[in-house]
Amino acid sequence: MPVQLNQRLCVEEDKGTWLYEEEIRKFINASSFHFLLLGVGYDGHIASLFPGVKPEDHGERLVVFTESPVKPHQRMSLTFNAINRAQKVAILIVGKYKHETVIQLSRVKEQTTQWPVTWVKPGSGNLVWYLDYEALLG
Repeated sequence: MPVQLNQRLCVEEDKGTWLYEEEIRKFINASSFHFLLLGVGYDGHIASLFPGVKPEDHGERLVVFTESPVKPHQRMSLTFNAINRAQKVAILIVGKYKHETVIQLSRVKEQTTQWPVTWVKPGSGNLVWYLDYEALLG
């Protein structure tokens, strides 16, 4: 991702999201990644899609600027549209410090803006979760 253009980090005027989206559309067949490996944050965010966001917020876009609650605040992220087009998505959660996140996610019954990872549902692909022993059992 071209997150740093003109000696600046994630500045919308630099059009980094547009440049990256054009590259994806040019080099990746049908704008569909073969494989994405994503981690989950303590707050349930995925990529740089934080609580409060929904798939429809970004329409058909593949890449957007986002705002993080922690530094660096300005981020660039694949959208749920791009993620859910992938043929295979793997979600990785490791370490005892993610145990509480795993517990909270296990209680979520439906897609929710509180836990953005719940919106990851590849349309015609596969979703695989990888958890280590410490994340699972603390």
